[in-house]
Parts: sequence; structure tokens; C-alpha cells
Amino acid sequence: MDKHIPVLIVGAGPTGLLLAAELSRRGVSFRIIDKKPERTLASNATWMQTRTLELLDQLGIVTRFLKAGHPCHAINLYLAGKILTTLPIDQIDSTYPYILMLPQSHTERLLIDYLNEAKVHVERSLELIDVQQENGIVTARVKSKGIMQTMTCDWLIGCDGANSVVRQKCKIVFPGEDITEQFMVADGKIDSFMSKDEIHVFFDEGTVFAASPLGMNKYRLAANIHQSHPRQNFYEKEVVEMVQERGYGSYYVSDISWVSPFWIHGKIAEQMSQGSVFLAGDAAHIHAPLGGQGMNAGMQDAFNLAWKLALVIKGKAKAALLESYHAERYPVVKEIVAQAESFTKMVLFDPSFLTKLREFSDKIIEGDKPLIEHVSTMLSQIGIEYHKSPLIQYENAVSSASPQPGARVPDVKINKSTRLYHYFRHAEHTVLLFMGDGVDNLEEMITLQQWLVKTYSGLIKVYLVSKEEIKETEDLIVDSENAIFTHFKLEKPAVYIIRPDTYIGYCSSNLEKSAIGKYFTRLSVTI
Repeated sequence: MDKHIPVLIVGAGPTGLLLAAELSRRGVSFRIIDKKPERTLASNATWMQTRTLELLDQLGIVTRFLKAGHPCHAINLYLAGKILTTLPIDQIDSTYPYILMLPQSHTERLLIDYLNEAKVHVERSLELIDVQQENGIVTARVKSKGIMQTMTCDWLIGCDGANSVVRQKCKIVFPGEDITEQFMVADGKIDSFMSKDEIHVFFDEGTVFAASPLGMNKYRLAANIHQSHPRQNFYEKEVVEMVQERGYGSYYVSDISWVSPFWIHGKIAEQMSQGSVFLAGDAAHIHAPLGGQGMNAGMQDAFNLAWKLALVIKGKAKAALLESYHAERYPVVKEIVAQAESFTKMVLFDPSFLTKLREFSDKIIEGDKPLIEHVSTMLSQIGIEYHKSPLIQYENAVSSASPQPGARVPDVKINKSTRLYHYFRHAEHTVLLFMGDGVDNLEEMITLQQWLVKTYSGLIKVYLVSKEEIKETEDLIVDSENAIFTHFKLEKPAVYIIRPDTYIGYCSSNLEKSAIGKYFTRLSVTI
């Protein structure tokens, strides 16, 4: 039997690798195994959304992804070859207002590089055979080159894909339905006069075709087959003809490097956790790829779980904290799955879809700001909020126009070189104590800052936010250009508690210690 470990991660795709990266950053011991002998070499998932880039910023490695990827700033919609409208996605409130096109093979490589730098390595050709739980200990039986091994751990995380062995062995129900229409995805080298930093989607009666630039004249191509019988293989000539036909001559394909058929499944596990076992990514939810939501949702599962696991493993919070994982992520992924399935069915089977598409396009052309904002925040996933989370304290006394509990905290540009998220690049909670106008309450705020640091040592980083320099503290955010206060719409003193995943856990103008302490009680914090 191998040495007992705190965490065993099964599956080294983007979800498992990001979970490993976060646990490593937080000093948690783990092993990560995968039955494949090497990382993914195909492009697979290519759309990396804004919210995922913000989380990679937290790890301090987002620049690596930006250098490797290709940003797309808009999505163009066509009907019968003619442009209907352009949906801008460069207006969202983030430092990364675009979709970063990056093949999954590159995403995995960059995360593996990060882990290797931390002296962590994926253990490959290790296939999970069975999972058992007893008395809080998880026993995993794995096979390598025909030889069985046994591993024991406190927590096991299944990131092992749609056919998850972890999910099956735990007998977690995975309900949903399959869409009968078959799709095809391919990578090609293309010459085109079309904008190379925008995504192009072509609709016709019963068909959809999308061309997403990857840079260097390379494209991700996707389309429904629109045939009565399923196909297992496709010839390059067929793909070229489909691109020419559905793109109305907009693309000249010089090479097809990879092509694969696939079917769409819309499923979500009834439980994202069972005892000491958790599911994340495709092991917990799968859905239509339209909108590029799947990989991003999985990576956000990982980030949500990692900081909670770390607190429990390090003895800073009780295990009850982990119950919030399912409570927070399940409603989010349930909505993502439902939206993807609804839109896919509408495109393929709704006879009124083309009429609805024209109406939607007309609203975008007319500058319907609420609609544009809704679609772009949904795609980018920055609009995700945790409603009714047991960890969020919703009773607040700040302005209704201010950022609210359960929402992502905005990344405010403080000045030319500094953003608010720069102050969140650590593994703890961040507490922002807003001074309000002037520094009349300076002594009170300094005292509160010192009490928080002492009481919740190792759990929080506390900053005073002031429009002026304050010599009495080093942990200070100077908002001399009034950017943060304007964005937060605050005039009076207030406190914001920001979770490690940059969601707002608590905000209030009530600066009493007991009121703030109630939030940490929700976290099952041990102090």
C-alpha cells in the first residue's frame, strides 16, 4: 500500500490540472494521476473565457496563456451567407474583455509546466479501477501495466471526464439526455478575407457552422452534420467542401490537420460530492459546446473547491465548509447545461429559429445595451453569482448600486499600472476597509485592521482603502484617482470581505467586530 496522502486527483485535464495548481500554491500535498500515457495532443476545447483568465491571474500565470493564445473581440452572425450583426464582447467590465482562443493541448501544457516548476508531476498510465470509502478514509485501487496498486487518501477528486470511473463507482446518478444530431469539429489552415480576431458563425435552415481563428491562419471549425445517418470518419475533402459551402466562399482551406465527429449530451450529476469524494468538470456536467462554456465551468469548479479544501486540510476550517461546494456550483452548472441545451435545440429543431435570430440581431444593431451586456456577461462567465450560498452573508447595508454579496468583485483599474486584482494575488481572503471621505475615522479603522489581522491570522489579508496616503499602515490601497470609490459607489466607511476566488462574501457599512465575525462563523473557521 502506498503512503497515505491528503488528496488524490483523478484526471489530468484542464480541471484536474488547475485543481492541482491551486492546491500546490496553497501548500497542500496531493497526487494527480491519469490513465493516459501523455497529455491531450488534440485541440479539443479552445475557448477560454474572461472569468477563467481572471482566475489564472490569481495564480500569477495568466501572461503565459495570453502569449500562447489568440484573442477574439466579437462574434459575427450570418444568415444565408449575409452578415446579420456583430455581437461585441470587448465591452465587459474586465481586464480581459475577449475570448482567448487556445487549444486544450496548450492549456494543459502550460498548467503542467507550472506544476513541474513546483516539483509536482502527473503520474500517467495509472488507471482507477475502484473507489471505496470507510471511516473517513478513501481507498483507491489503480492499475499500471497490469499491476494493481492501492492508494489511501482523505479526499478524492474525480476530474476524469464524462465517463468518470469515480462517479460510476460512487453510484452517483448522471441524468440527462442526448441530442440526436451529430456534429463535427476540425482544425484547419485557412486563407480568408474575414476578420482574424473575431469569431464567425453561419446559420442556415437546419445547419450551423462556426469558424474561430486560432492565429497564424489556423482555425477551429465546427458544424452539425445534418445527415440522416451517423458517421464515424470524415475525409478531408468533405470537410473542405462543407466549409466552402456553409461559409459561402469566405474561406479557402489549405489543410485539415485534425477532424473528429461527436454527439451532444446534456447531463449533470445529482450530487457533486459524496462523503469525501468530489466531482468536478466533465465528471459532474457535460453539455453542448456552443458558447465555449464547458472547460471553463470545470476549471471554476476546481478553483471553488481548492481554497476550501486547503482551509480544511490545514485545520483552519471545519469539514462542514466543503458542503458549500455542491451548494454553490450545482446551481451554476445546472443553468449552464440548461442554457446550452435550450439554445442547441432551438438552432437545430425550432422552425421559428431564423425569425428569432433576425429579431435578436435587430436588437443588437439598435444598441440594446441590456441585451448586449446579458449575452456578453453570460458568455464570459463574469456574471456568475452564488445565490443562496450557505457561505455568503447577504444581509448588507451598502448601497444597492454597490457590488453585492455573492457577486464577483470588479477588477477596477486604479491607475495606469495598478488594478484592484493585483491585491488579491495571495491564497487568503482579502478584507477591504473603505475609509470613506477623509480620514476622520482613521484611528477606528487602524484598530479594526489590527484586530482582524490578529484574530484571523493566516486566513485574511486586510487593506485600508483610502483616497489619501496613510503612514500608520503598510497595508494600504491608495485610490488617489477615486476609481475604486466611484466603481463601488461608496461615500461612507464600509467593509468588504473578498473570498480567494474573488467573490464577495460580505459587505456592510456596519464596522462592528461582531458583525464581521459572523461571516467567518459561516466559514466554519477555527480560530
